[in-house]
Amino acid sequence: MGKLFMMEFPTEQVQIENCFKNEEVLSEIRAKSPDKTIDKIGAVYGEMLFPPAPEDRPYTFCSVVLSADGKMAFTNRSAGPLIAKENYLDPDGALADFWMLNAMRVYSDGIILGAKTLQSEAHNTSHIFDTEMAAQRVAQLGKTPCPMNIVVSFDATDIPLDHIIFDVDPEENFPVAIATSPEGGDYIGEHFNKTHYLVGPYRSTEEIDEQEIKKIQNDMNEEAGIPVFLTGEGNRPDSRVLLYLLRKLGQERLLIESPSYNWHLMENDMLDEYFINYSMVYAGGGITPGYNRGFAHDGHPHAKLLTVGTHKSSFLFTRQKIFYGVSSQEDLSKYKY
Repeated sequence: MGKLFMMEFPTEQVQIENCFKNEEVLSEIRAKSPDKTIDKIGAVYGEMLFPPAPEDRPYTFCSVVLSADGKMAFTNRSAGPLIAKENYLDPDGALADFWMLNAMRVYSDGIILGAKTLQSEAHNTSHIFDTEMAAQRVAQLGKTPCPMNIVVSFDATDIPLDHIIFDVDPEENFPVAIATSPEGGDYIGEHFNKTHYLVGPYRSTEEIDEQEIKKIQNDMNEEAGIPVFLTGEGNRPDSRVLLYLLRKLGQERLLIESPSYNWHLMENDMLDEYFINYSMVYAGGGITPGYNRGFAHDGHPHAKLLTVGTHKSSFLFTRQKIFYGVSSQEDLSKYKY
């Protein structure tokens, strides 16, 4: 069984200089937030707080790095991290970009991963690589050492079930789950050789009552294996039901590391914040977020910048609050945070 790789992120190498704060919105978050800014994040980035989670789902956010022209990858090599790594004018910028993802993980109770990510990254585990921040997450936020890694799939047939993520040493306290459809549950039952148990299936939030939650929590406390969350019908899982279930299981912050799932949540008004880091390179091509699922001119999400920071002069770090249902005919004052 594998051990989780940890590394140092020297503050001077990943330092992000703040150049804009939306203090009006940030002050509202500060007044309501149950969080605190851990020491390392305060030193590198500055204040980072989140509002309370809604009652019916966790508070959701994602982090992505784009080129200056808004591309997720180069056309000849589609690995997303290369947009940061191949910025030769600022080699430390890639480290800062990866550090920023780790900062998001610090606040997360769960992390959504797509099956394609596991296919393309054989050694991917979404834990906190920064040694200092991992310790501060436990000591200063009172959280478990690692967020739960939740692998999502329509029918589980595309999940590499022999991936290292399912074989981490138990002493690492690295929780993993699968979220799929009822048909996906059947496939897992026939092809997954790790100890696991099915949760659900649930077709609606009404089926997830207090008694069900107690039963699931009891199984998780007894370490019955890897939970497989089943929602929806046939081979179509229901993300709204899944997020409701995760919220009732105590997850308040959910980081989305699957680009397609991130866009799916935006389409359903369920992504709260978008941390977009821009690497000042030009990639061209058509590999952009949501490139084949565009929004209409009269029905699209809007965003307000909360913070903007820079790493030297080659990386731009933005935090954006997303708003839904905005109409040009409506009074925009109601879309304050």
